[in-house]
Amino acid sequence: MPAAADRELDDRYRAACALAEDGDLAEAAERYSELAMEATDARRQALIASDGGTLAALAGYCEQARAAFATALALDPECSPAARNLATLDDVLSAERCDEIPPTNAPSEPPRTRVAIVSLLFNWPSTGGGIVHTLELAQFLERAGYDVRLIHARYEPWGIGSGAADCPFPVHTLAFTEGAWEPETVKGAFRDAVDAFAPDAVIVTDSWSFKPHLADAVRGHRYFFRTQAMECLCPLNNSRLLPNDGGFRNCPKHQLATPESCRECVTENERWSGLLHRRERAFSGAGTPEYDRLLRRTVAEAEAVLAVNPLIGEMFAPYAKAVRVVPSGFDPARFPWPRTGETMEEASPRLHRVFFAGLTEEPMKGFHVLHAACARLWEVRRDFELVATGDPPGRVDEFTRFIGWQTQAELPHRLAESALLAFPTIAEEALGRSAVEAMGAGIPVVASWIGGLQFTVADGATGLLCEPGNADDLAAKIETLLDDPELRRRLGEAGRKRFEEQFTWDAVIARHYRPLLGAPTRA
Repeated sequence: MPAAADRELDDRYRAACALAEDGDLAEAAERYSELAMEATDARRQALIASDGGTLAALAGYCEQARAAFATALALDPECSPAARNLATLDDVLSAERCDEIPPTNAPSEPPRTRVAIVSLLFNWPSTGGGIVHTLELAQFLERAGYDVRLIHARYEPWGIGSGAADCPFPVHTLAFTEGAWEPETVKGAFRDAVDAFAPDAVIVTDSWSFKPHLADAVRGHRYFFRTQAMECLCPLNNSRLLPNDGGFRNCPKHQLATPESCRECVTENERWSGLLHRRERAFSGAGTPEYDRLLRRTVAEAEAVLAVNPLIGEMFAPYAKAVRVVPSGFDPARFPWPRTGETMEEASPRLHRVFFAGLTEEPMKGFHVLHAACARLWEVRRDFELVATGDPPGRVDEFTRFIGWQTQAELPHRLAESALLAFPTIAEEALGRSAVEAMGAGIPVVASWIGGLQFTVADGATGLLCEPGNADDLAAKIETLLDDPELRRRLGEAGRKRFEEQFTWDAVIARHYRPLLGAPTRA
């Protein structure tokens, strides 16, 4: 870092310290958070983390303070302020949480069940359904009465862990420099942070090949091995989708059953993995005999593997103590019901919107299949428009329009304006997040009969399923819905009912997490 930039950061650090000394703790915390995102050297990051721990202790959150001091020492073992603060905290409070010591004469409250959620790849804001799920899981477990700590890594060279200060839920960031970015150091930092929180349960999530390392880091705690897709089953791309003669094919193997075949597949097809996926796989040592043993042990020792659909659950079942199928949850506040006002579909019934929510340039999402299906329909009818979240926004051809990527707040409005959602994936999607969101918006879904979608979409009840990659079949199913407004209404209303019963966070926590985690408060 240039000397001028160093001096500027030092000046801002001193200003944050002055705010803390003057008692303006909230403003100081905000300044420290900004500095933590910009600092790159371990010494400065450690001091910032240590000061943040001091603010947490002053606010009465001693476990958060311990975790911050432990992070500081992981970044810089010579950080004397962190070492002194940690020793003082332990001496004074003897490992009791500050926020559980009631004021004199105040009625005591029962302690809350503590849940740690650990993630290597967390980022915010995120367009990835898995990370949105993780953040909302923390939020809604907290609302349900649990004491929740979301702990994640930040490592700038990989672009992970950014935006923590903007999260709508407080998170605990473990910042790493390049010198500290090695598996045992990362595991040690997670272990210290989790141990400091002393949770009743840990949910290991948002990691691909590194997931068994995170599980190993929390060994000794009661932990759940959460899968968002087929991570730890398909080390290539988490979806078992392979290139095949200019196209793609779905692979029937997986890493627990056929580790040698998966190792050979990665060697042969590594170029079909994204950069972050390649980096994380190499960092984890995936494919080695040691990794295979670690994966099998951590799966076997987990309290349960939480699989997002039954197919994934069946793959883990022979190797796990228990498997529970737990779908992603959704915030019903994003999808008000019944809808108020006239939708675009009702206002312009002669121009039906066929909506695609996904990456148009990613072959596995199947937009090319949907476009081919709509091209066939356009030859015989002109009463629809294909609207997709592609870039750049604008008219693509006679029947296709891109509207750019939509935020979590914008997407429900786009769905409500549509006649149906098309989900033409050619890969084994774990759940099909946008299909659930369409049901929340009360519109029918036409989706590929593959992976988790065959469990998410009830064929003939909340939507229609079609053969993956078959543009003619997809066109026929879309046309069936375009021709029958009563069928669209009936499927949309049934989808909303299914959404409320199975996919809202209240339903998911009551049905799945509460039996796993126990009551929100301890007797």
